[in-house]
Amino acid sequence: LLPLLLLLAAATSASPPRLVMVPSDGVAQPRAVNLTRLPDLAGKGRDGLLAVVSGGAAAFEAAPPAPGCGSGLARTSVTADKHNCTLAANGGPFDMKNGLCIGVLVNGGKVIMDNFNAGTNAQFGVTNNGEWIIGQLNGTEEVQKLGVREAMSGFGWLVYNSTNVVATKGGERAPRTTIGVDKQGRLIIFEVDGCEKCPDGKGPTLYEVAELLTDEKIGALHAINLDGGGSSTFYYNGEVIDTPTCADIPIKCQRPVATVVCIH
Repeated sequence: LLPLLLLLAAATSASPPRLVMVPSDGVAQPRAVNLTRLPDLAGKGRDGLLAVVSGGAAAFEAAPPAPGCGSGLARTSVTADKHNCTLAANGGPFDMKNGLCIGVLVNGGKVIMDNFNAGTNAQFGVTNNGEWIIGQLNGTEEVQKLGVREAMSGFGWLVYNSTNVVATKGGERAPRTTIGVDKQGRLIIFEVDGCEKCPDGKGPTLYEVAELLTDEKIGALHAINLDGGGSSTFYYNGEVIDTPTCADIPIKCQRPVATVVCIH
């Protein structure tokens, strides 16, 4: 059976509502990571990395940067090490001048950043009851009412109800980091390498990455876009296993970022 969706605004199958809540596949079962490398997905040497996490709700953390929001940025691996993450990827947008996390950040039930009016930015998170939340929280009161334990802002919706909801097929090609859930309530983290200033292998467009997410090989039910470009980084078992391009040129380096998606 498809997960029961709590729709907090009217929507069609191709138009995401304000907020969706999806039961996870269970908070009590042991956490397990199924990691797949998809070679040359965006050109030679531009691999994709797909993590499907069973029992991920209890292990999920929307981690602030190692120094704290507004106190400095940190490489994904540094924040992952500090928070004892087994699996991590770069998270949401941030102000590169002052290190502030942009939008909403809830960590351990505490609202750290409360800009609930950050345009079209969607949030991804989890409640104390193990339900995934995707969309836009409308304030601290709703965070408390729903029992949101972890949440971070990303950018826009990519997939809603297994449908690509990116409006246009064109646009910028870049590395991408995305997060979502499948029909079984499992967590999906999907990253695609690229290099924005390279003549080829720049990375997918938003439309293309949404198409990949809806393909039966991945099978995303819902997904949003996180920070990408030179920020895209994928960490597993103490190592960075993708090829981040912090300066948007073909040199492997990690960009200091703000929030990090963390699986313990």
